[in-house]
Amino acid sequence: MKTGFVLTFIKRAALLLLLSTLNSQLSAWAQGTAFTYQGHLNDGASPATGNYDLTFTLFPVNTGGAAIAGPLTNAATAVSNGLFTVTLDFGANFPGTDRWLEIGVQKNGGGFTTLSPRQHFTAAPYSIAAGNVTGSVSAVQLTGSISPSNIGAGTITSNALASGAAAANLAASGQSGVGSGGLILSPTDNNNALLSAGYVKLGTTQLGDGWLQGNSGAPPVPRYNHTAVWTGSEMIVWGGFNGSTLNDGGRFNPVANSWTAVPTLSAPIARYNHTAVWTGTEMIVWGGNNGANLNDGGRYNPTSNSWTTIANTLPSTPAPRQLHAAVWTGSQMIVWAGVGGTSYFNDGGVYNPASNTWTAVTTTGAPSVRNSPTAVWTGSQMIVWGGYNGTLYLGDGGSYNPLSNTWAAVTTSGAPGGRIAHVAVWTGSQMVVWGGFNGSAYLNDGGRYNPSGNTWTAILNSLANTPTVRAYVPSVWSGSEMIVWGGYNGSSYLGNGARYNPVSNSWVVVSASGAPGVRYSHTGVWDGSEMIVWGGYGGSYLNDGGRYNPAGDTWITVPTSTPPVASIDNTAVWTGTEMIVWGGYNGTNYFNDGGRYSPAANTWTLLPTNGAPTIRDFHTAVWTGSQMIIWGGYNGSVDLSDGGRYDPTSNIWTAVTTTGAPVARAQHTAVWTGSEMIVWGGYNGAYQNNGGRYNPASNTWIAVPNSLPNTPAARALHTMVWTGSQMIVWGGYNGSFLNDGGLYSPAANTWTPVTTTGAPSLRELHVAVSTGSEMIVWGGYNGTTYLTDGGSYNPIANSWTAVTTNGAPVGRIDHTAVWTGTEMIVWGGGNGSILFNDGGRFNPALGAWTPVTTVGAPPVREVQTAVWTGGAMIIWGGFGSGGSALNDTWSYTPGQTMFLYQKP
Repeated sequence: MKTGFVLTFIKRAALLLLLSTLNSQLSAWAQGTAFTYQGHLNDGASPATGNYDLTFTLFPVNTGGAAIAGPLTNAATAVSNGLFTVTLDFGANFPGTDRWLEIGVQKNGGGFTTLSPRQHFTAAPYSIAAGNVTGSVSAVQLTGSISPSNIGAGTITSNALASGAAAANLAASGQSGVGSGGLILSPTDNNNALLSAGYVKLGTTQLGDGWLQGNSGAPPVPRYNHTAVWTGSEMIVWGGFNGSTLNDGGRFNPVANSWTAVPTLSAPIARYNHTAVWTGTEMIVWGGNNGANLNDGGRYNPTSNSWTTIANTLPSTPAPRQLHAAVWTGSQMIVWAGVGGTSYFNDGGVYNPASNTWTAVTTTGAPSVRNSPTAVWTGSQMIVWGGYNGTLYLGDGGSYNPLSNTWAAVTTSGAPGGRIAHVAVWTGSQMVVWGGFNGSAYLNDGGRYNPSGNTWTAILNSLANTPTVRAYVPSVWSGSEMIVWGGYNGSSYLGNGARYNPVSNSWVVVSASGAPGVRYSHTGVWDGSEMIVWGGYGGSYLNDGGRYNPAGDTWITVPTSTPPVASIDNTAVWTGTEMIVWGGYNGTNYFNDGGRYSPAANTWTLLPTNGAPTIRDFHTAVWTGSQMIIWGGYNGSVDLSDGGRYDPTSNIWTAVTTTGAPVARAQHTAVWTGSEMIVWGGYNGAYQNNGGRYNPASNTWIAVPNSLPNTPAARALHTMVWTGSQMIVWGGYNGSFLNDGGLYSPAANTWTPVTTTGAPSLRELHVAVSTGSEMIVWGGYNGTTYLTDGGSYNPIANSWTAVTTNGAPVGRIDHTAVWTGTEMIVWGGGNGSILFNDGGRFNPALGAWTPVTTVGAPPVREVQTAVWTGGAMIIWGGFGSGGSALNDTWSYTPGQTMFLYQKP
């Protein structure tokens, strides 16, 4: 992370409001555990603006100690002028003792930075209402002021404040957005703005380098009747049906906005109408149907990315079934009811994954046989309700205690009518059921069941904003509201919904703006701040979805984007916001497609092939500032002398003229001068030392002939960089290994030799970067040795300085190199027998190497592509172990020394 962050939290707004004196008895209202939290984020010394990923963890002490709850991840949190608002729910973890909040922040990936110190929670009173006041109080009735102590935490949210009000209040109190003792990390040693504002420089801290995997895979194939669980950081979907029964799935990370495939090796056989629970470390799937009813399953561990079988031969394994219910108790999975062929069940089992054993659930006192009941876990009991027994739609249920293996009946007095395909959530004190189907009608009523009193409270369909009738909706509880979205009403698939608050017994409509398309039998999970819905059926099987944030009433699309096909010898350019990769070869086929990768959104957009150049590899690509120009290459049969210009704004290709173009070739080089693309060298059966200058504005070529004085010898597998006024060619192979080169001035159309005095030794397949004043070359091969040295060439002085080998990566070829503005980063490659996933950062000002961490690094590879974004290096594709082409995406953020400032 290249920027320093500081967070100032506004736990309660000390706002003065006029209010008439109400001399009446106050009545208390029950409170949920979720609360709104407002903060002020500085990026360096300035208020932050943009989307930032935030994590929140609750601790009982101000330093060290074990976390009580969290981390809660709020991905892509909108920050405007430093201000943001999030909804947090740590559950019932505020007994009155001290609590501290630890915050992490990241932007554009690169890993979270933990901010210090932790924020101390201070006591805040509950909001209460006068006992004889109903409805709203008009503004003309308000006089006097409300004490800050009478404003409940989170009751005044950002959308109720005038623009800039919170920042103005802070500035008026002399805080300027940062409280006394607030800390700021700055990349500047002597930050005059901070020093002038009274900050004191305390010292330095080193931010470590790190890797982050980008959107590297497609989402699972479309499906419905699958399952989904939330792990704390990922949603795992598995199984289901799309015309075929499935046993694959995927893990969706909302912070990275990316999918990772779940392996099918040792996975349970394909199925749908199964159940899945999350244990804290594993997803357990069990039962279901694949043409026959099943009573086996598996445990998937995302850390090891592996499956463990749950065989159906274990003693006390329940009979095969589908459409059953399952809950996780904290140590065991309870399954109950279901249907197997023509048999309906009211038995089940308790599965202990630690011992891999089953214990039978008693049928004594159990509810009657049924399928499709709902089940919730209260913390000590499983409550089941509703279902179908082959004849009747049921409106009864039971409460099961696994410790005593006993059942207690759920009263039917005041209960909703019988139904299936309804939703059920546990609020912490009540089970809320709603919607569903009763055999003749779809429903939009429900009830709240209180197990303490064994009583029901009706949820009438006459409430304002009640969603229309529907069934087959996932059950999602946010910590304070039940969120209903999508479903089916007997004639239409739905793409709307609402949030139900059981405390106020009221509904709020869910925004339709940006919502996914209509569907039913989809899944939904709560990630701590958002509801993630995915898959389902809406006239066709679906594999898209959305992330709904109730705090902002906003949707974010769950990506369906797919990276380009795996390939090597492709090209990549950086546009300023996206990396564009194109062409290449995968060992079998040549390609003329590609993709645009946005690291901010972590999404891929595939390039059109209509109008694109023909298939090829060993071509070149440059970025002009508005277009990518492709030229030359090899298609498996012939070398090429054509190309194309791709405009990402219009998403259109335009042909590059072949009139006056250089002769066909591959393994050449190309640079962009600011107005022209210069191509030079290469191989087409003979080594070349000519080229051409292409002007995209006029779509014309000017030859760079080999008859010019001081033209370098013909070659391929060399490097070429642009200094701002000259092109530098160096090294390569033409039947012999080379360590000479030349400087070409397009303005004068002249060559000047590059001295060999002090130059690195002969080589090919090395890398080169331009620093703006020098060319740095490193690595390569000389016919016998893979090289670990290099040199820095100054074109003004026409002189070389050796690049130290002390701390340098081991010798290699087919690696990549980027220039960050202060360092050259080299990574990956191979040495003929070993592939690498390490590298180094060379700082020419210090003449020193720093290793690139291998912790969390991509798998080993060579001939990958790499670009520098201004803050991170993006790696894509390449050739991996086993000789397989790759299409995964990774970003690397270098470590950085930061300077710590404190406000007095």
